[in-house]
Amino acid sequence: MKTVVSYIKPIMAAILILIVLAGCSYLDPYLAAFREDRTPALPSQFTLYSEKDDSSEPWWKEFGSAELDALVAEAISGNFSVQEAWARLEQARYTAVKSGADLYPAINFASGGSYAGSHAATGSKSSTEAWSLGFSASYEVDLWGKVKADRESSLLLVQASENDVKTAILSLTGQLVENWLALISARQQETLFNQQLEIQEKLLDLIKLRFSRGKSTALDIYQQQQTIEKIKAALIPVKSSQEKINRLLALLTGKTSFYQDTLSQFAFPQLQEVPAIGLPADLIAQRPDIRSAGSKLKSSEWEVSVAKADRLPALKLTASHTYNGDELGSIFDNWLLNLAGNITGPIFDGHRRQAEVERVKAVADERLATYRKTVVTAISEVENALTEEDQYRKTVASLVNQLRLSEETMREARRRYLNGSTDFVNVLKEELNFLQLQFDTIKAREQMIAARIHLYKALGGSWLDNS
Repeated sequence: MKTVVSYIKPIMAAILILIVLAGCSYLDPYLAAFREDRTPALPSQFTLYSEKDDSSEPWWKEFGSAELDALVAEAISGNFSVQEAWARLEQARYTAVKSGADLYPAINFASGGSYAGSHAATGSKSSTEAWSLGFSASYEVDLWGKVKADRESSLLLVQASENDVKTAILSLTGQLVENWLALISARQQETLFNQQLEIQEKLLDLIKLRFSRGKSTALDIYQQQQTIEKIKAALIPVKSSQEKINRLLALLTGKTSFYQDTLSQFAFPQLQEVPAIGLPADLIAQRPDIRSAGSKLKSSEWEVSVAKADRLPALKLTASHTYNGDELGSIFDNWLLNLAGNITGPIFDGHRRQAEVERVKAVADERLATYRKTVVTAISEVENALTEEDQYRKTVASLVNQLRLSEETMREARRRYLNGSTDFVNVLKEELNFLQLQFDTIKAREQMIAARIHLYKALGGSWLDNS
């Protein structure tokens, strides 16, 4: 046994020396498109810049709805797309572990035994037993940093997958809150139409009473009946949309159905001030999709190093130690130690390895374009969301003023009609105009809040790390 140890020690020392020397020959990662500056030119600030301190609270908390908080928590834990993203992250993690395994020697053992017996004609018997126990080790010296590059590439893909999970959650929460908002809007629309239907039916009764007294015409009755039918028709898609939204919310939370009474909020949430939007450059650190694209770009650059190293010679060391003995007690008296080292390298492969290098370079260049597109798209999305919210905020203010004027006009038209000073068509016109303005105000408020949701999605944000 002492003799075996005396052989193993110099072998391990030689391996360590080769590893150290190999570290001097590592291939540097390829810089996609040979450009150091990979980030496109960014504007100095957004159109509507805010220096307000960022909040560490999840963005949907701004709406102050316990109902919404519970819905989001349920969706994050039950949504199928998020679960798929988590599973892809686990795959990436174990792939990284697997890619780093070649940094260490592979050690195996093998054991065997055999028995042979014979009977002679004279009646004598004989038997032999053979036993063996062996160990083998193999190690490919990472002369050119191929294993290290492969491991770096895999670790960067783990980072990309982590950010893909955050992107999935960000997309889910945005879609969920938008549909929750649409459900509130549909409820308000249904209430509006039901209230107007009740008012118009009372007005129809009044017109019929005036007709019996000769103060209105049959035309007035027909026109009012048409108005009532239009309102009833408008109620149909509003009710249907609520059913669709409930089914979609159920799907987003990983369920097949959703009880409508689970969500009962009727009023729109109140918007706070425009959140801290920082500077365009901040998006690179905040947006999970940008961080994911950046990690994938860096990963592909290391993949080029792997492909380049595959064209170079490889040094592989092997060692085996086998014990043999006819009897188990003497097995350690008979042993064999084998040491081997071999260098292999390609001579001609029909340009297969060079083609792989060029292919991976093209992948890196593609991911560079994807990264830049993601950055520019993010800036555009923030600007669009800011513009949308500002636009709808002004629209809501204008509609509120129009509603006030329309209500006064409608009252005046009713008063004149009852006094016989004007035709019923003027009353009908103002009634429908007032109803349309109420409907438009509900939709404008919904779109204004939806623009705020788009802004939060566009900003990304560090809140995902704390949620």
